[in-house]
Amino acid sequence: MNELEILKQQHILNYRNAVLTIIKNNTNSLIDDDICSLIKIPPLDSMDQIKVKLLAIAKKNNIILQSNNMNKIVVECREKLVALMNKIKKLRMDDLINLANQFNLEEENQVIKVTKKDLAVINKKIKRELKNNINIILQSIIIDKMELIIPEDISENSKGKILNDVIKFVGSKGSYQKQLLENIDFKILVKDTTLINGIKEQSERYIFTKNNSRLFN
Repeated sequence: MNELEILKQQHILNYRNAVLTIIKNNTNSLIDDDICSLIKIPPLDSMDQIKVKLLAIAKKNNIILQSNNMNKIVVECREKLVALMNKIKKLRMDDLINLANQFNLEEENQVIKVTKKDLAVINKKIKRELKNNINIILQSIIIDKMELIIPEDISENSKGKILNDVIKFVGSKGSYQKQLLENIDFKILVKDTTLINGIKEQSERYIFTKNNSRLFN
């Protein structure tokens, strides 16, 4: 391999690595900054949707929840949700990296492209995983453990009303899940646009340098 070929191979390698870095940074930011900000414990209790709603349900039914158990359950729920998001991060990153690596950059003017259609396929998989697992987490940790929060000396009728209100909030058709999934969808949409534009700009720089640099002529 002559010196020119070595330079071309290095240029291709630098370009591919730059695209992979864009993918990794974009996905890390999406999950760690954007989506996890919706899940992690907020700085003020008054901003904690789950705790605020549970306390409102308790007040409505004239009971006092066991706060220590409630706090433990809410923390456990958030930890499980964050762990789920880390799995989603790996899923998105792996799929995007595999997609990027499929392009044969030895071909004339071939560049790495990530399209809306490509992302739609990946996002469909992500959204299915999110919907199923968020519901499982909220069901198993919040709904199924309500007896640890509700005082033992209240009537079965009152317990039923409280549980029903909780299900309406965090259940599969509840407002919390719906809002969380909608917010996540929006975060993904924004990052998808940023990703497409970032890779496009990197590709344009790659082609420009390849066609105009004295090193390659």
